[in-house]
Amino acid sequence: MTRTAEVAGAGFAGLTVATELARRGWRVRVHEAGPRPRAFGAGIFLWTNGLRVLTELGVVEWVLARSYEASQWEERDSDDNELGIRPLPLPGGLRMVTMTRRTLHTALLTAAEAAGVEIRTGSRVVAAEPGGVLVTEDGARWPADLAVGADGIRSRVRDSLGLLAGHELFPYGMYRFLVPLARVPEFRGRWRNYLNFLDAGLRRRVLYVPCDERELYLLLGAVHTDEALRQPLDPAVWCETFPVLRPLLAELPPAPRYDRYEVLRLERWSVGRVAVVGDAAHAMPPTLGQGAGTAVMNALRLARAVADARDVPVALRNWESDNRPATELVQAESVIGVRELFPRDGERRDKWPEGAVHAAGRDLV
Repeated sequence: MTRTAEVAGAGFAGLTVATELARRGWRVRVHEAGPRPRAFGAGIFLWTNGLRVLTELGVVEWVLARSYEASQWEERDSDDNELGIRPLPLPGGLRMVTMTRRTLHTALLTAAEAAGVEIRTGSRVVAAEPGGVLVTEDGARWPADLAVGADGIRSRVRDSLGLLAGHELFPYGMYRFLVPLARVPEFRGRWRNYLNFLDAGLRRRVLYVPCDERELYLLLGAVHTDEALRQPLDPAVWCETFPVLRPLLAELPPAPRYDRYEVLRLERWSVGRVAVVGDAAHAMPPTLGQGAGTAVMNALRLARAVADARDVPVALRNWESDNRPATELVQAESVIGVRELFPRDGERRDKWPEGAVHAAGRDLV
């Protein structure tokens, strides 16, 4: 008999676990609350561990053809003075590439549809039951051999099962958005690396990340009470802080996506036949650029852990024990990155954090 899976959330983790299960003969349905599956946010980093997952799903070449790979990461102060340079790839050939979130999501959605995954839109999951059931907003129950909560940091699946053990909110906020490179042609040839501009006194930063040949990903960050984060965004405030970026910051979207730095930890990652994965299980600050890579790797490993298992609850417990230690190490390093977001006087930033190197090299075996 064909085994079944019901998945809450058509994001990176949900599409990954769904695709791999479908490729292994399962009948899989993904519930998406919106009218269509789509990616939220702007740009994204993907390290070698995430690229390995895309290789397994057969979409890595398509993604790399629409991505960007710089030769180094630069740390600079608000006056454009160098604070540090980190070469890429990392030792051992570990890579970091960037792309729009739209590019990555399109690749994963295409892979899911090709594998035969059913995408049910307008289907908002509000709860789960340990027997392997998802419950949608209209009161319908969706039983399966496996239910998965991949419904993001505000996961209704996770909260309905009482799994949240800790949630820490940090005092920094950020806006993230895309800028067409055609709007700032003077930067196209000047800066093609990843650039992290920092004002340690005001505790403001601008992260400058080319995503491909057409689009630039910007992150504007500060203490969440800083007037610089008030909407509508005031370009004058940011231009005064980072004058070298004035042509880029002179025109800002009035109300782009806003997020706080936060981290989540769960009591456990599964209950009975229900598993929680991705940001719903192990959200982390974006300081290492490992949120997506960790999510898709854990999702692929989840699918493989249960695909041929006779006892799904046991397989889920084994999956957690195999993957949670490495994930929590990455979370811990990302939290350190928040606490050390701005340099001390005279501090050089030429070395990659050990956690970034460890996470980037994580294998599927």
